Amino acid sequence: MKLFPASLALAASVLVSAPLLAQQPAPSDAPPAQPEPTSPLPPANDPLGQPPAAPPPDAPLVDPSPAPIAQAPVTETPSVVREEREAPMSEGRRIVVAWNTGFQWGISPGVVFVDGEASFAIGLRLGYGFDTGSLILVPGVRLAGYFSDPGVYLGMPVMKVVLPIDRFAPFLEAGAGVGHVSSGKETAAQTGLALLGGGGFMVHFSMNFGLGVEANYQVVTGTDFKGFGIGPILALAF
Repeated sequence: MKLFPASLALAASVLVSAPLLAQQPAPSDAPPAQPEPTSPLPPANDPLGQPPAAPPPDAPLVDPSPAPIAQAPVTETPSVVREEREAPMSEGRRIVVAWNTGFQWGISPGVVFVDGEASFAIGLRLGYGFDTGSLILVPGVRLAGYFSDPGVYLGMPVMKVVLPIDRFAPFLEAGAGVGHVSSGKETAAQTGLALLGGGGFMVHFSMNFGLGVEANYQVVTGTDFKGFGIGPILALAF
């Protein structure tokens, strides 16, 4: 009769331990999964951590393409602007420039007044001109003879400055050289420094022909000669 309680106790032990074994997981060779790291949530007041705010319904659409780069205006150089603004040379000015530039020569007959008496005079001029734009400079040599009593002969380098105004060409002239006064009834021959100053104008009708008027004042230092000459200018070119 003592065996019954013993067997009953063993059965109760088996019944109690069976549910405990069923609740434990079956053993496995794989290592347990590690939990994924989670980034900390940004603070609520961080503007970078907040999602972009949605534009209001009535906001205009913005083109995401970049704005075009403004090009600097192209400016012309002063020389180009000056050339465009300059007026073309007229035919008359071209004739004046052609007449007074390069090699040239001219004959100017006239009258010279010495001590109130008029005498015949003639002059020959050789020169080479340069156009500077607004003026024409003509250095040269002037030879002149005054057939008075006594006779006077001049030779000197001169500078002529011409202002071209279409076909009209006013000019100024000055020079210094040698003057010779021949012997007269009461005077002996004398030589001295000759000075000349004067001006006039020319009208150039063509490339080969021009007429003008010239007036000048000449003295020969060391002598009694002081003369005022005036007369037409005959200019020929070949």
